Amino acid sequence: MSTNLFRTSVFSLAMAATACGGGGGANDDGDVGGPIDPPQNERPARCIEDALNSGYCLVWADEFSGSAIDAEKWSHEKNCTGGGNNEAQCYVDAADNSWVADDVLHIKAIREDATGPNLVDDDPNYDPDDVSGSGTYTSARLRTKGLGDWKFGRFEMRAKLPQGQGTWPAFWMLPSDWVYGGWPLSGEIDILEAVNLKVGGEDHVHGTLHFGDSWPGNKYSGERYQLPGGLNPADDFHTYAVEWEEGEIRWYVDGDHYATQTSAGWYTTAALGNSNAPFDQSFHLILNLAVGGNWSANVNDGGIDEGAFPQEMQVDYVRVYQCTEDFDTGKGCGTTDGDFVHNPGVAPPQAPDAEGDELSVFDGAAQAPYQWYTWTASGTVDFQVVDAGGDYGDVGQITYNTNQGIGYFQSAAAYDLSAYTYIEFDLQVLVEPAVAGSASLTFRADCGHPCSSGDYPLDMPALDQWTHFQIPMMELAAGGLNTASVNTPFVLSPAWDNQMGAVLQVDNVRLVK
Repeated sequence: MSTNLFRTSVFSLAMAATACGGGGGANDDGDVGGPIDPPQNERPARCIEDALNSGYCLVWADEFSGSAIDAEKWSHEKNCTGGGNNEAQCYVDAADNSWVADDVLHIKAIREDATGPNLVDDDPNYDPDDVSGSGTYTSARLRTKGLGDWKFGRFEMRAKLPQGQGTWPAFWMLPSDWVYGGWPLSGEIDILEAVNLKVGGEDHVHGTLHFGDSWPGNKYSGERYQLPGGLNPADDFHTYAVEWEEGEIRWYVDGDHYATQTSAGWYTTAALGNSNAPFDQSFHLILNLAVGGNWSANVNDGGIDEGAFPQEMQVDYVRVYQCTEDFDTGKGCGTTDGDFVHNPGVAPPQAPDAEGDELSVFDGAAQAPYQWYTWTASGTVDFQVVDAGGDYGDVGQITYNTNQGIGYFQSAAAYDLSAYTYIEFDLQVLVEPAVAGSASLTFRADCGHPCSSGDYPLDMPALDQWTHFQIPMMELAAGGLNTASVNTPFVLSPAWDNQMGAVLQVDNVRLVK
């Protein structure tokens, strides 16, 4: 939910400018560091209830029939991070914002100034006593992480949604163990979202997947649904669900199957060879009511209507079913009336072409999907293809008109390069940096900021002769490179603060097994 269709992120530029950024960091999704020792997805020993006609059996439920929120099923997130979307609320654990009464869970957003932690609860630097974050509303966000984590099943909620400009209720899922990396590399399943119901004609609910690459390469795909007969989701209780099985996710409202997406239309650049990733790991449930933010505050151009608050999201029950036909894949229990939208999603990017045991990055020209980029603190790093003559022909020539710059070959997506043993290239130095006696080179490979091999020092070779370099992937991995998710296999520069005037030529940049 909080990783919405209009998610924004801020980059910091430094040496890490070569890597994919955004989406990660201290955002709403707990992708900083990920959870520690998450519970493993387990096949249920028995069904709480006998299998339904569909084959699904109930394995977990909260009917909210007690007098308090069940701490063995739900925990409160407490922070004022704005959900990664510039939302206006602080999430708190307060009786005025979330409670159980009359067999219903109430989540209430209230107009009141508040302070609290400015990091998400899973951040290793999270301090519950921190008050550096702030919001102009209070609300609640409950999750089952560590208490209920599942791979595949039917996830269902019966609820009455709030109304008014600035309201944003959601029932959704995030990964419990961020196997493929931070948001959205490990995926997000939005079972239900709605914004600003009963304002400006808003009467739809939305079901969406988030996946792809780190921001700004993140992708989403989904469908919206309108209740029949002109009904509005804010007027009464309705049932919202997804059925998630290996390679397929389906969305339902009141039993009406309205959308399907399959693994042909989702991917994570951290595992492009795995067609089911990232939706092949354990996820947990989240219930929350956000206020404002990059989606709801922008719909109708109305911002937030303070007069509409307080507002409540009321939840009758939440239930989790798993398929008795095949607990391991979730297949065999799907339900449909045949009248639904098959959303094609987004096809994964094409992996780089490899010939035999070799993957070429540059050979007289940049090889798709790689392109040449530069970054400098000031000045320029100029790149041109020139004819070096002799056995080399066209090569890349790099001229440093700066003391703080880098050049690199990068792809828009990250790829699994773990099967390769070396990164190799040929280098000729035409002109050394201004301070020639202490000149050296620095090499690096990146896997999305802040994931990197770190600096790998190289000796500056003799002038005017081609030198072959062979760098073991194992050593780059020891420095921190995730070889299964590399978007920048080649970053080169003379040593920092001693680059001005250097002219280098490179050719035959490749990975070999």
